[in-house]
Amino acid sequence: HATDQASMAMPVNPGRALMVFFSLRVTNMIFSEDLFNKSSPEYKALEQRFLELLVPYLQSNLSNFENLEILNFRNGSIVVNSRMKFGKPVARGVTTTVYLILEDFCNTAYQTMNLAIDKYSLDVESDQADPCKFQACNEYAECKVNRWSGEAECVCNAGYFSVDGLPCQSICELQTDFCLNDGKCDIIPGQGAICRCRVGENWWYRGEHCEEYVSEPLVVGIAIASVAGFLFVASGVLFFLARTLRDQYDKEESEDPIYRRAESLPSLERATKYNPMYESEATTGYSHYYRRYPEPPVYSSASAEASTDFSSEEIRHIYDNSELTKEEIQDRIRIIELYAKDRQFADFVRQHQ
Repeated sequence: HATDQASMAMPVNPGRALMVFFSLRVTNMIFSEDLFNKSSPEYKALEQRFLELLVPYLQSNLSNFENLEILNFRNGSIVVNSRMKFGKPVARGVTTTVYLILEDFCNTAYQTMNLAIDKYSLDVESDQADPCKFQACNEYAECKVNRWSGEAECVCNAGYFSVDGLPCQSICELQTDFCLNDGKCDIIPGQGAICRCRVGENWWYRGEHCEEYVSEPLVVGIAIASVAGFLFVASGVLFFLARTLRDQYDKEESEDPIYRRAESLPSLERATKYNPMYESEATTGYSHYYRRYPEPPVYSSASAEASTDFSSEEIRHIYDNSELTKEEIQDRIRIIELYAKDRQFADFVRQHQ
């Protein structure tokens, strides 16, 4: 009877290859969780049983039938979702023909194969239908169709995972230690799993998995250490800047010619203020000392000789009557000679008297 239906309903038509989806429900079989896992022995055994029953029956009743694929098993009692492929050419109204043949299979399956198939649950769709209709996605997954292959698959929502082909489950159930230190695991729709950490009077846990313990004294200590570290770094930077500016300032002064002359006479004040020849005039500084050597308006050889002669007499007097050391006496000799010979130095001394 089914063969006659197929021959009448399936005239040859040079069209394209066609996929037909169908599902049927077996009422005298009990579903188990292992049937979610396509690699489990129970799934493979049941898949092989249905292929052995359906493929020969479909091949003998449908023209251009190529293969049958069991997509999945779904709970209730056992729902078998399948997909069959036809080669070119295919007949017009092939889905109607498939429905009639499968309905006939349902009527004879119990008597010949001890399978109670509910023919009222039989559903046949062409490849124009939504492929997600025949996917066993639970409420924690979303069916998505690959736009390149046209295949449909269940994609778990954020915070849910599928293990060994099982329906999507919460990470909070799959991983009991997801939240540490008695933290509470919750699923936020669209975001995923989060941990709500324990909080005490002056302590609490924090971190993605509540792995870090924090207390108020610890926070205060960290804050103090942070401030101290900041101040230490800031003081180091300020010291470095001050040192750099001071070195630059000293370098600029050392390049000044007037400063170099003054720097070469570190004992100018001592040479005049503490000279034993003028101890009676210590309060007047070295102004009287310089008044004895007025600056000549023009530097001539005569004035140079006079200065040199005077300096020699002065030197002898210092050696005879002074308690100064040899180095101090030499400093004073250089001062006297420089004042007598360098006009710019003489001007500098008069300006700073």
